[in-house]
Amino acid sequence: MAQEDRIRRFLWFFAKVLVATPLCLAVWWLVLPYYARCIGAVAAVVLRLSFGFPIDSVTVEPSGILNTGTTLGFTLRGQNPALPIAQLVSNIATYAALVTATSGVPWKRLAAIGAIGIGVLAVGHVLYLVLAFAYSSAMAENPVLPTAIAQAFITLPFVLWIALAYWSQAEWLKVVKDVQDPPAEPH
Repeated sequence: MAQEDRIRRFLWFFAKVLVATPLCLAVWWLVLPYYARCIGAVAAVVLRLSFGFPIDSVTVEPSGILNTGTTLGFTLRGQNPALPIAQLVSNIATYAALVTATSGVPWKRLAAIGAIGIGVLAVGHVLYLVLAFAYSSAMAENPVLPTAIAQAFITLPFVLWIALAYWSQAEWLKVVKDVQDPPAEPH
């Protein structure tokens, strides 16, 4: 009976993720140009202060269906190197879908889990922009680096969700904790 309950809970979670993912992606892509402008501004400050790049401004060009072709660039000495940003930052929608589909967690804790995870992802996005711009020639010569970083970004929402939302609920961990910390005996 417990096994059937686990399967039912898993299938219910899976169904909620299947519904939440396209909804979160659609909403995310609509706000994407604003997010791109924010992370671009932070990355520009880091690039100016840490690497001395004379960045004049950040450019965001929304394009494509639901802004999926949006590019982010930096105006620098009359040039505007840009990169497609939607694929890089869409992992936030994946994370939001996982958090939204999570049940059994009080809403305040769920909101904190969402905020912490999105904050970590945003820092990762800024870090990627800084590294991609500062070391663009090295990355162009060695394409395995951007591929490895992309793989990390694909898995990061799942790792964050497991660490922040799922880990505290995992039944198998409760069993391990009970074995490690048996109840105290009354004196």
